[in-house]
Amino acid sequence: MSLPYFPMYPSDFEAKTSHLTLAEDGAYNRLLRICWMTPGCTIPDDEAWIMRRVRALTDEDKEAVRTILAEFFTVENGRYSNAKLMQIWRESNKAHEKRKNAGAKGGKAKSLKNNNTAHSNAVAKPKQPEPEPNKEKELSKDSPKKGSRGSCLPDDWQPSNEFIDWPVQNLNWTINRSQAEAAKFKDYWIAKTGAGATKKDWLATWRNWCRNARPPGPDQIQRQETATQKLKREAQERWNLSTEGKHHDQSPRNTSGPLRLVASSTE
Repeated sequence: MSLPYFPMYPSDFEAKTSHLTLAEDGAYNRLLRICWMTPGCTIPDDEAWIMRRVRALTDEDKEAVRTILAEFFTVENGRYSNAKLMQIWRESNKAHEKRKNAGAKGGKAKSLKNNNTAHSNAVAKPKQPEPEPNKEKELSKDSPKKGSRGSCLPDDWQPSNEFIDWPVQNLNWTINRSQAEAAKFKDYWIAKTGAGATKKDWLATWRNWCRNARPPGPDQIQRQETATQKLKREAQERWNLSTEGKHHDQSPRNTSGPLRLVASSTE
């Protein structure tokens, strides 16, 4: 399992990436983060999977991702990896395991020492209680903290990749729909009050929300219109109002002109 952080060396990074465009620089940083959070610090050689994870929606974004993969990543056994990031990942995990093992051995030795002193004839002096080590909890805006009594959704909550990707991978949603549904989810729970507004697991709440979400029906799709379509519709309505009250025996010459104009503009 990867540590929740990795060291960043701005000077070294800038020296090797100063030629990148803004889009390419963003793609590179996002790919590094996704690799770090993926088991083994590698990602599959699957373009569709990668583009979905980095949320590359435009052709420009996708081309930037391809450029970064070709320049800074290598493929081995069907997996992409970055040499420098892999080195940091191995060193970090090795150091973490070393500290963990040292802590376990220290605790065991202390326990044995206390057991041995139980057979001593010396009188034990009062011992000051040792403070509990602080347990640091990493909290982020996109993952509301869990408590035994639950918590409300923060006002500045933003959905993480885990939130956005779940309905895409499990319910065959598009990323756009997932993001739109997340906005509804946020508005609903921020506005809600009372005991029902607190949840222990917001990711589980999001999964249930997505399962119960109704797909957009044909009537909803038909109601969607572009700005151009709206202007054409309003022009048609204004023309209809301007012709109300006129006699129906007007010559075709007086009515066919505007009708043909409106018809051609809506094609």
